[in-house]
Amino acid sequence: MIQITWPGSYLDGKTADKQAVTIHLHNDGLKIAKHDGEVLWWPYRDIRQVQGFYENEPVRLERGENLPGALIIADPEFLASLREFAPDSARRFHNPAFRSIRVKLTIMATIAVVALGVFLYRWGIPLMAAAITPLVPIEWEKGLGQSALNVLAPEETQCKDSELNQTIEQIVSRLTAQQPKSYPFRVFVIDSPIFNAVALPGGSIVVFRGLLKKTQSPEELTGVIAHEMQHIVRRHVTKRIIEDSSTGILITIVSGDVSGAMMYGVKIANDLALLSYSRQDEEEADAEGMKMILFAGLDPAGMISFFETSRGESKLPIWFQYLSTHPDVRERIARLRAVVAEWENRGPPRAALTGNTIWNKIRDRCNTVNLPGKPVK
Repeated sequence: MIQITWPGSYLDGKTADKQAVTIHLHNDGLKIAKHDGEVLWWPYRDIRQVQGFYENEPVRLERGENLPGALIIADPEFLASLREFAPDSARRFHNPAFRSIRVKLTIMATIAVVALGVFLYRWGIPLMAAAITPLVPIEWEKGLGQSALNVLAPEETQCKDSELNQTIEQIVSRLTAQQPKSYPFRVFVIDSPIFNAVALPGGSIVVFRGLLKKTQSPEELTGVIAHEMQHIVRRHVTKRIIEDSSTGILITIVSGDVSGAMMYGVKIANDLALLSYSRQDEEEADAEGMKMILFAGLDPAGMISFFETSRGESKLPIWFQYLSTHPDVRERIARLRAVVAEWENRGPPRAALTGNTIWNKIRDRCNTVNLPGKPVK
């Protein structure tokens, strides 16, 4: 049996007073009887439903524009009676029979949104970053890299020993002598036990003392530097920064705003040491870094031996280990050896350094004399 009369509450839209009313169903509208004897008439065509779409949610109907009046019916079964009593006129109101479907649709929509988010994170954003990266101006990269360097490797932490720095500059010069002059490469050694090296956009490379001390020869350090150079040349580091950053950094890229790039450099500098590359980027940096060494006529064995001797490095937390974000070391070494084997017309390799350099003494000369409380070695 259809219930025609329903208790409810009325708000006139002008005050916060809620008045108890009795609502009567009619074929073309609702008759609203107030307890003071006043009767209101609401044609269905003027009524809109704003609540009552979900189970156990009170029904709220409104009429008017700027300060609409409102009817609140606590019993959601009101809608079922309304649609049954005036099926043609009440089509504009929610059908409670569809509530279970609505819940399912809401769940499905939520799953779809999550799936879309996963897709964008896993594939969409990397594809967008790959498309944007080649368009990034080098000057923008330099500004970002310099700002990141100021935070990641401030002046007071940099190793000042002239002999060590001149030795590393010689390695850089030999690697880049026959290469296009796209980036002004410079290596900064930081007095820190961290076992890591970080490529910054624009040409700077930060090598931490903990990694430097693990190298057994200048050729091993040459392999590390060549690898990091390729991350810069191939713009892997810039691409990863774009992937990991907000849309604000994309705006500075499109506008070419160097000062904006420097601002974001400060924001993300602390994350650069933890930056991980895709497996494809790592393999490309390995292969191209090895080709860079071979093209310079240097000994490729150092790059391979560094990863062989460093494979067991586990004294520091894994997020500071240079090898933790790289492909499997054994696979990596096999690929490097394959690159060397395929290199044609390779004569006797040159040493990375000239003269009778004793590498163990050079690499240990990291002596930042202006660190507070640090004795001069």
